[in-house]
Amino acid sequence: MNQTVHQFLQLVLQGITWVLKTIEDLWLWSWSQITAMFSMSWGDLAGWKMAVGIVAILTLATILFVMAKRGLAAFSQIAGAFWTMTLTVFTFLTFVVTAGALSRGFQWVVASVPDKFWEKFI
Repeated sequence: MNQTVHQFLQLVLQGITWVLKTIEDLWLWSWSQITAMFSMSWGDLAGWKMAVGIVAILTLATILFVMAKRGLAAFSQIAGAFWTMTLTVFTFLTFVVTAGALSRGFQWVVASVPDKFWEKFI
C-alpha cells in the first residue's frame, strides 16, 4: 500500500511539474510576442494597420478586464477548495501518524512489559 501511494504521489508530482513547465513556456512565448509588438515602429505603419493594432489592443484590454473580474469572483471559491483540500490531507495525515504512534506503543508494550506483570500487584 505504501509503495502504491508513493508511486501515485510521484506521478502526481510529475504531472504537476509538466503542467507548470508548459504554462511557463507559454507565458514566456506570449510575453516575447507582446514585447515584440510594442517595440515595433508604430509611426511607420499605414493608417489601416495602426487602426487594426489599436482595435486589437482595445479588444485584448476588454477581454483582460472581463477575465480579471471573473477571476477575482472565482478566487474565493478556489481558495475555499484549496483550504478544504489542505484540511482533508492534514486530517488524513493526522490519522496515519496517530495509527503509527499507536502501533509503536503496542510494539513497546509487547517488547518491554513482561507477560505476567500483574502478579506483582496481587
